[in-house]
Amino acid sequence: MSQRTGENQVTVYGRRAVLEALATSTVTVEQAAVAKECPADFRAELGRACRARSIEPRTLPLAEIGALTGDPRNDQGVAALVRLKEVTEIESFTESLTGPRAAAPTRVVALDNITNPQNVGMVIRSAAAAGVSAMLWPRAGMPWVNGLVIKASAATVYRLPIVRCHTLPEGLFSLKRAGFTLFGLVAGAGESLFDAAPPHRACFVIGGEVSGISNEVLDLLDRRVSIPMAPGVESLNAAVAAAFVCYAASGLLSS
Repeated sequence: MSQRTGENQVTVYGRRAVLEALATSTVTVEQAAVAKECPADFRAELGRACRARSIEPRTLPLAEIGALTGDPRNDQGVAALVRLKEVTEIESFTESLTGPRAAAPTRVVALDNITNPQNVGMVIRSAAAAGVSAMLWPRAGMPWVNGLVIKASAATVYRLPIVRCHTLPEGLFSLKRAGFTLFGLVAGAGESLFDAAPPHRACFVIGGEVSGISNEVLDLLDRRVSIPMAPGVESLNAAVAAAFVCYAASGLLSS
């Protein structure tokens, strides 16, 4: 069950994550495997879920499951090879914003200098909960969908539309050409995130806790916003800050 960065086909592992994939229409489950050492009741549950998708799970030794996932400490003895359906390229995404789709507000979230899979997964969960239109996902500089991202997202990554680009600056430039206003979360910016009513097409960029947003991305921004904080507090955890941003991007937060 191998995969490459940016590919629609990914390896999923962990009991909840695999069962969620089997129950979700936005992924195609191509293969599934379970360790013979797993409890019989789980193997029976997995078998029923697989057969509902017209596949038969393989039963393998626990060590072989670990070899498939590359993460034997966290795979819980089960793995699946799935194909994500909600993934599109940046060119196709911008070209699709015509007709009825042009009339609907489109709000995108992007991450810059955030490389921890757990943080990425938690941001995805917030984006899905807030109803963000899509996440801009560069092939370079950000971990691709993997078991840790899926687990931290509570499997919401299966449903959140992903817009792929080569690098983040290239993807943001394409959005800008398509009429998007680019916002960046920047500490100390004069405009509050809670006062920044998003326009019809908007993309919000969140940077890492230490390095923030890169200079190349800063140069592309149309507006810089910040989260007001009490004196003596420098920053929030990136995933926590991103939760505010996702709700603001969806127009659900205002002062």
